[in-house]
Amino acid sequence: MVIDFSTKEALNLESFYEKLSEIGTSVQVGEGDGMYRMHIHVEADKRHEPLNYISSIGSWSKVAMENLQLQMNNSKQKTKSYKLNEFQEGNIAVVAVSPGLGISRILASLGVAAIIEGGQTMNPSTEEILKAFEDLPTNNIIILPNNKNIILAANTAKSVSVKNVVVIESKTIPQGLSAMLRLDPEGDINKVATDMVEALAEVDTCEITTATRTVELNGLEVQVGKIIGLLNGKLLVSGDSVKETCTMLLKKADMSARERITLFYGENMKLNEVEEISQYLSQLYPDHEIEVHEGGQPHYQLIISLE
Repeated sequence: MVIDFSTKEALNLESFYEKLSEIGTSVQVGEGDGMYRMHIHVEADKRHEPLNYISSIGSWSKVAMENLQLQMNNSKQKTKSYKLNEFQEGNIAVVAVSPGLGISRILASLGVAAIIEGGQTMNPSTEEILKAFEDLPTNNIIILPNNKNIILAANTAKSVSVKNVVVIESKTIPQGLSAMLRLDPEGDINKVATDMVEALAEVDTCEITTATRTVELNGLEVQVGKIIGLLNGKLLVSGDSVKETCTMLLKKADMSARERITLFYGENMKLNEVEEISQYLSQLYPDHEIEVHEGGQPHYQLIISLE
């Protein structure tokens, strides 16, 4: 559930998180131009409680609710679809690049206006990016490339478009998701863009993939076929399994500065394999909240967001 709201008085974030943690999990909040956007996962029988609480401290302007259990069931049935929220004419439209269906569904739930398929080895062209937003009924466009290799094409699309386009140079999916929590569709685009840029630094990204060639980087020798781990794009560890590599990589991160670990598993990973890793990590990091989502991305067994 995502709720946009304003408050009667200054928001006490500590008590806000504490109260919502009693209702559900995965509580996140972003602020922009006097408005707040919160994200929470709740059981079906508690679905009205977050809205009731928000109404007691202020007023809500927009609510987006998604049935995650149904999403999981649909995933098992290989349902390949997602639904974008209704776009209001004249609002800020966010165009985001996504490498997988599961990630596309999450981006859609957060309010993106258009999604472009792309990512590692399948970067969209400038023309594809332009096509995604040129017909949208607004002049204000924000592009989230979510991959360092797509930033150039996004900036080129900006330079040739007649619209007011801002490129937020998100290099990873976790950065893009963090930026989306700062979206105020009816706000000033420059203020929203500034807030989104700030959000990029609020998350670390871990990526687990398989080495396609033998290489030596950062003093680490990697053999082809090994499982490798990258932290914010830097190769740091190599192992024999996803679980081992994931564990070694998180030990390289500053986990004391983070509270939440979110695992987005790729198309070549099974849910039970990821759940086993999640359970193991919960033992290593008992004070951290751990979530698992279908990402559906190719090439990367796991994309991990540290918040």
